[in-house]
Amino acid sequence: MTRPVAIVLGAGMGGRAVARSLGSDHDVIVVDRREDLAQEAAAPVSGEAAVVDLLDVDDVVRFRDDVLARHGRIDAVVHLVGGWQGSKTVDLGALEAWSAIAPGVFGTVRTTTVAFRDALIASGGCYVIVSSTSATKPTAGNVAYATAKAAAETWVGGLAHSFKDTSARAVIVAVKALVDASMRESQPEQSFPGYTDTVDLAASIHGIVGGDAPNGARRDLTEA
Repeated sequence: MTRPVAIVLGAGMGGRAVARSLGSDHDVIVVDRREDLAQEAAAPVSGEAAVVDLLDVDDVVRFRDDVLARHGRIDAVVHLVGGWQGSKTVDLGALEAWSAIAPGVFGTVRTTTVAFRDALIASGGCYVIVSSTSATKPTAGNVAYATAKAAAETWVGGLAHSFKDTSARAVIVAVKALVDASMRESQPEQSFPGYTDTVDLAASIHGIVGGDAPNGARRDLTEA
């Protein structure tokens, strides 16, 4: 039997940690717009690296079909794509921030859910998005980011509803922000209150993919 296949969208520090965690019992494919970062994240688990235009649904579908042709299945898709940009208040800067971050934070959720939905239904798999606690607690300075995250959560909620008569699941994980060992080392004077360590994020997502969260769940890691 082939091992289950997990696709990690985003090779930032969260993506690297998730890839390492899932690599213990999955074949991992890391997707990023930069091939070097994808390769760096995939290397520790002998995973694959791929460069895909996640805003182009045709490109995502081509990637999906290639994975299915080679592996025969897709069991998990973990979305860690995005970025952050704030503004002074609800002003022209907020509009500029929205234009800058909405494609990565929200647009990539739309294309990847549409492309991977049927494959996840076929495998009884799981789509996980890493969102932000700001989606439910927007401020004037982060209104663009919070709105994009809230839109992404709403879309994933719709995906969960579409899974209701299947064994597939869609789950939201919310964090304030992420921190890892290198950040702690480089900023020893900082306590990073409310931040989630990438090791803890990865462990939570590994458990979710393994089945410890029901379809439609929203897990706030700041409450752990």
